[in-house]
Amino acid sequence: MEVKWDNLIKARKRFNKVNFTRFKAFRALEVNLNQFNILVGPNNAGKSTILTAFRILAAAIRRAESKKAEIVDGPLGKVYGHKVELANISVAYENIYFNYDETIPAQIVFHISGGNTLTLYFPEQGICNLIPDAQGRPCVNPKSFQSEFDCSIGFVPILGPVEHNELRYEKEAARLALFNYGAARNFRNIWYHFPDKFAEFRKAINETWPGMDIEPPSVDTSHAKPRLHMFCPEDRIPREIFWAGFGFQVWCQMLTHIIQSSHVSLFLIDEPDIYLHSDLQRQLLAILRTLGPDILIATHSTEIITEAEADDILLIAKGKTRSKRIKNPSQLEEIFRLLGSNVNPILTQVAKTRRVVFVEGKDFQILSRFAAKLGLHKVSTRNSFAVVPVDGFNPERTRSIKAGMEFTLGSSIATAVVLDRDYRSDKERKHILHQCLEYAETVVIHHCKEIENYLLVPAAIDRAATSRIADRNARTGEKATYSHSAAHILQEFTDKQEHYVTSQYLALRRRFEKLIRTGEYEEKIDADELKLFSEKWSKPDGRIEIIPGKSAISHVNGILQDAYQISLTTTALVDAIHVTEIHPDLRSLLESLDGFCTVEPH
Repeated sequence: MEVKWDNLIKARKRFNKVNFTRFKAFRALEVNLNQFNILVGPNNAGKSTILTAFRILAAAIRRAESKKAEIVDGPLGKVYGHKVELANISVAYENIYFNYDETIPAQIVFHISGGNTLTLYFPEQGICNLIPDAQGRPCVNPKSFQSEFDCSIGFVPILGPVEHNELRYEKEAARLALFNYGAARNFRNIWYHFPDKFAEFRKAINETWPGMDIEPPSVDTSHAKPRLHMFCPEDRIPREIFWAGFGFQVWCQMLTHIIQSSHVSLFLIDEPDIYLHSDLQRQLLAILRTLGPDILIATHSTEIITEAEADDILLIAKGKTRSKRIKNPSQLEEIFRLLGSNVNPILTQVAKTRRVVFVEGKDFQILSRFAAKLGLHKVSTRNSFAVVPVDGFNPERTRSIKAGMEFTLGSSIATAVVLDRDYRSDKERKHILHQCLEYAETVVIHHCKEIENYLLVPAAIDRAATSRIADRNARTGEKATYSHSAAHILQEFTDKQEHYVTSQYLALRRRFEKLIRTGEYEEKIDADELKLFSEKWSKPDGRIEIIPGKSAISHVNGILQDAYQISLTTTALVDAIHVTEIHPDLRSLLESLDGFCTVEPH
């Protein structure tokens, strides 16, 4: 599902930082927020507490947007603010205070782009006051508050089975259901009263749940009180959503809250892994990345953690005064150790589909996002195969893992292998392809050096950098403008790579020729390889294919970090590439994987 959000979302305020003081498990904690934030940590570390704070704030903001301010107690005395009715919010508020000590007030300060703050102040048990601070500007009425604090919050409430016989209620009841425990009981009412985005919702269902469809709510007036029905054709056989499985009901509700909240500044989800199996968890992450608002998730899911960009992850631990943002993928081992989890759902998926796709490292994250762009949803959702990452270029390991899986399952497995080319010659690449086809139905070795080379699209890099700077400006109030050229940056990088790349090609070609013992002289090997290399290096597109792609992206990010204090993730680069800019070789690879989804094992 690809959603585009431009001026509306970029204009909204963003949450930059939150400071907790004596609130629940936190004596003092600072949490810094980016566009995508995945809270991880051991049980009882306080992940859900952070989301609870934002849910209280969401209710407080709704009140301030509709009611005039009044005099309330604040940390420094009487101020204009808003009383928040905690009893009306679906959160546990009995144990607000750190170590249950009610003698010292608790408070949470939310720092917003532009310098304004919102404070939740808890002076005594059961009392919560919202105190807006617009740097001296008065905010005593809803209009002035909305002008200074345009930062609404959306979230997924606790989900459950939909109502069997759902009555048609008034529109206000459906609106309120988006924010409380009544969401499941009012699911049909939400779409009946707020149908504007139903086409988008339906498209998401079609793309993420193969074979299923959903129709708009219809009114049944044959009863004393009108009821609402929603029919879900499965393979063209319609049935009411109540009779669909619980997993499908929950997924429909999850998508409903996501799509209905696309206009907010921040969207929250607490432990989606409770409701969703691993396939849907991965799809959820992909959908949230295209949503528009900043995202805040609390989870224990290894699926979500391994699917995320490393710097999306925030580690929360008791006793620490600051959250820790993961900067290096190797630090994920610490996350899994803290979670105490070594759950591996791969074998279960292999048993279900009897197909496996081997890739290097986390390359499939890039492949799946490109597949979604091309509308190849069987590939992007991975419903038809399991993905097994291997370390580096290791065809023999893929053969061994396949054999081990087949022995464990007692049945054959259809296999696809996707590998980087690195600096191998065309001759060696074809030789390895032939070997892999002895045990795999689909084999692709990239024509370029590695998968990251497909992201080196100068126009897309410029677009991604411009968007990232705009987001940074919105958070900080700065007015930086992008003035670099990715084409020029990449040209400078490639100019310095020629001797290194040449030496790597020659070294691998000599090693391969010795391995297969052709008897050719090294001078002839070098001459042949240098001729082919020179032909590629003479063309800008050819250079982009054979330079080290990861290093090129690191070089670009180094320039952007020095100039604008930003960096671009692979996800941001994929999202910035237009469909017409996708490399033909990559398009061909994804179409091959789409065909593999229906291949039966030998």
